[in-house]
Amino acid sequence: MAEQDKLVLIANPVSNGGKGHRGTTKVAQLLSERGVDFTLHWTKARGDAEVIARTAVEEGNRRIVACGGDGTIHEVVNGVKAAQNNDEVSLGLVPLGQCNDLVNALSIPHNIPAAIDTFLNGKARTIDLGRVGDRYFSTVVALGFDSVVNEYVAGGGVPSFLKGTMSYVWGIFANLFRYSGVWLSIKGDFGEFEGKAFLVATGNTHTYGGRIKIVPPAVIDDGHLDVCLVHSVSRFEVLRMLPRAFTGGHVNHRAVEMKQVHYMEIDAKEPISLWADGEFVARTPTKVEVMPQALRVLVPAD
Repeated sequence: MAEQDKLVLIANPVSNGGKGHRGTTKVAQLLSERGVDFTLHWTKARGDAEVIARTAVEEGNRRIVACGGDGTIHEVVNGVKAAQNNDEVSLGLVPLGQCNDLVNALSIPHNIPAAIDTFLNGKARTIDLGRVGDRYFSTVVALGFDSVVNEYVAGGGVPSFLKGTMSYVWGIFANLFRYSGVWLSIKGDFGEFEGKAFLVATGNTHTYGGRIKIVPPAVIDDGHLDVCLVHSVSRFEVLRMLPRAFTGGHVNHRAVEMKQVHYMEIDAKEPISLWADGEFVARTPTKVEVMPQALRVLVPAD
């Protein structure tokens, strides 16, 4: 491997209850055994991965590997995109988080040796990204009920023994009966919507929360985003829709409207938060748009 191909590993040691540390330690061991030249950076606080990624790219590194979950990847992607001369950067992924939605969308293996083979010997695939204000996202950005659930999960409201998708399911039931919807104004190349909504999820990938297929039509490199707009609906109907969301069957419910967009502007009567890749990214009013062919990711060669 040439000097310019030296790997920079960025790892979140506390990802998924410490799996990030254990998994990355294994990655480093296997790379050393194979004689691969790499540097390893551990994050210590929120935002570290973004700073490390930006610095690494601006120092001339062209292979960055994110070891963690969707939140770690979110920071690394934003760091890469903030750096100058980032066109030739390729991103490798080692799935060590709870949900790993981007990894699943790209069929990157969860097995550590296979994930290593992917970022060492795989092919580069150029994917779209979404952008909310000045923040990039790779999976889904959501607001409304999803914002409430994300805030609850991120705030530690879920019992520690629940991980991944089940933590979000817990968050849904914990908040459903005290949530009544939000008034939204949405304008985009699909048209306009104004009224009360339960949630709006805009996907570059088709899942969030690990296995919830909230925007089934979403394709990660088709040049647009797919929107799932759930109109104001009773709690009973939400409970009926929830199991179908794991297969994408909720899109057939009369309260669900699907759109394809390149951009849209979102406002609300009162500022509400938007969450993407499991991270807070903005408050209304804001703009959501697709950034076609924005990132090179190393995926399996087959």
